[in-house]
Amino acid sequence: MTQPNVIDSTPKLEIAPEDVIDDTHVHFDDGYKQQFAVIATLFEEMQSDIRSITDRLNDRSKGSYIRASDTVACNPANQAASAAQQVQLEASGLLDQVNAELANPTDFSNTSIANFGAIQGGGGNLGGNSGASSTYGRPPGYGGAATITNQSGETVALTNAQLADIVPAAGEATGNVRYGFNPKTPENPNGTPGKKRDLPIQQQLMDLLNAAAVSAGVDVLITSGGQVPASEGGVDGVNRTGSNRHDRGYGADVALYVPDFNGRQLSSRNAEDLAIMVAFMEACRDAGATAVGQGNGYMSDNVVHVDIAWSAQLAGAIAGIGAARTWGGGSATGTRTNYDNAPAYMKDLMSPRANA
Repeated sequence: MTQPNVIDSTPKLEIAPEDVIDDTHVHFDDGYKQQFAVIATLFEEMQSDIRSITDRLNDRSKGSYIRASDTVACNPANQAASAAQQVQLEASGLLDQVNAELANPTDFSNTSIANFGAIQGGGGNLGGNSGASSTYGRPPGYGGAATITNQSGETVALTNAQLADIVPAAGEATGNVRYGFNPKTPENPNGTPGKKRDLPIQQQLMDLLNAAAVSAGVDVLITSGGQVPASEGGVDGVNRTGSNRHDRGYGADVALYVPDFNGRQLSSRNAEDLAIMVAFMEACRDAGATAVGQGNGYMSDNVVHVDIAWSAQLAGAIAGIGAARTWGGGSATGTRTNYDNAPAYMKDLMSPRANA
């Protein structure tokens, strides 16, 4: 049986070869020297790891340590920053100002939107798309086509697509609807601490969402529910925020998932996802939604507002509701959230422009 390697740490008194009379010294055996060498090697490896981590930070000012690879295109931090910029440009609708042709990404003389679409849908460094099922599990906005071919054969940005250019498609989900928070009820009076719209939505709106979810084959997560009206003690920033459309649960913001809640959240920055989202929004409209807001940067392009607030106002249940049936845009695009900034397909989907 092999004996474990035991270091003899017993001090030894030894006359050194170079000794002069009465000159002796105490030393420890070579085992300690070997172990110290191992420790020194570990520290060197740790230092190398720290440098690698530092090199991947997105701030080139990294204090006293700056590596040459911070300035080259293949650096992981630069790749991540470039990917984020591409997504932001895609959401802003300014793709025609940037050349994203994979073969020559530095050729800014070619700024066609078709070339940008090629990198998004053709297997570029953001991930290609070889079919609907292959996109499950990828982050929203990556892969898929950022453009669409319209009925005239022209390649246009998704935000400029007409509703007739988009063929609605069903997802693979069974159509479940659930809250993404704990609604405030008599049984749960605290709701979700810190959440401003934590009231349950009206049953009529819940039924509408259930029907649309089944029709479009998506699972629906309610991310924002009802809020206390200002006339009933609601205070902005405390138990309410933004539009009156959410008052008393007549409006909801929802995220859509396929093939289930554990799968992928849909984004209108992806043509395949948008086809499913359109199917859901059409089903909401047909089931009685009086307003649907989505797209062009509004709530990051992956959350949809659905409400029946106009009907509720006509019935005297809430007040202060505008007649607009759709809107888009927002902070992601640097524009106001309004009808003019809504994607073309949303203006078609929720035509006429105003409730009467």
